[in-house]
Amino acid sequence: MSQTIPELQKEVRALQAEVTALQESREKLGVQRSECRVAVSFPKNNTPEAIAEFHQQTAAFGEQWLQQIQEIDRETKNIEKQLQPKQALLNYKQGELDKLLAGQHWQEVENHVQTGEKRLQAQARRINQAAAQLEAEIQALKALYDQLNPSYSEWFQQPTQIVEFSAKTIPYAFPSSSGLILENKEIEWDKKEF
Repeated sequence: MSQTIPELQKEVRALQAEVTALQESREKLGVQRSECRVAVSFPKNNTPEAIAEFHQQTAAFGEQWLQQIQEIDRETKNIEKQLQPKQALLNYKQGELDKLLAGQHWQEVENHVQTGEKRLQAQARRINQAAAQLEAEIQALKALYDQLNPSYSEWFQQPTQIVEFSAKTIPYAFPSSSGLILENKEIEWDKKEF
């Protein structure tokens, strides 16, 4: 019995409404039962006729009271018979719905993780491409320096350093067993551009 989430949600809401209505009816009957009273009016005099009439009325009221209580108990038992299977079905359907919702949630999480992983890898590639380009530009600067610095030293007639190369690393994204590590990569100064 494979149902969709909206179908199950609709069925669960309907069952919840039925169970709630039955529970409210049971509670009303419980209140009604607890409010059942027998009104007793004591005779104004103690004559044998008044006492006999009092006992007769009390017996009639008692019988009526007992019938009301029995009727309330029958209705309560009838409601209980309806309520138990409805509650069991509701619990089952709610469990099925919870499983489907949990599965849907974890599928969304998995999709988000997979999409995020692809985006992270793409961004890491862009960083590494930019790092490679930056390294090539730094090496081009070093090559120009190596080419021009002797002329500057000759021009000033003393050893001259027109560029100071204090940078030793560039940011680089490395793969790891748990994902990515953004670290620094040493600049390869001896790489020649052709």
